[in-house]
Amino acid sequence: MLLPPEYAWLELIVLGAVFVFVADLIGNTINFQGRFINALTTMIVFAVMFALFVRIRFGSVMLTEWGLAVMNPIP
Repeated sequence: MLLPPEYAWLELIVLGAVFVFVADLIGNTINFQGRFINALTTMIVFAVMFALFVRIRFGSVMLTEWGLAVMNPIP
């Protein structure tokens, strides 16, 4: 995005909101059985979309022994 560095966090929020909307749309289109099953389907679709986004955007993310996330960009 074309935002100043101090507002770079806003990109993740906007993309997360878009992902949730698309995941909810796909999850509700796939499954019409009930609210719980729709929510479960939406959660799975969102998890897959977000994992792919993180992998493509940041490379692999690993946890340190202290529980901190460290990004290893894809060369």
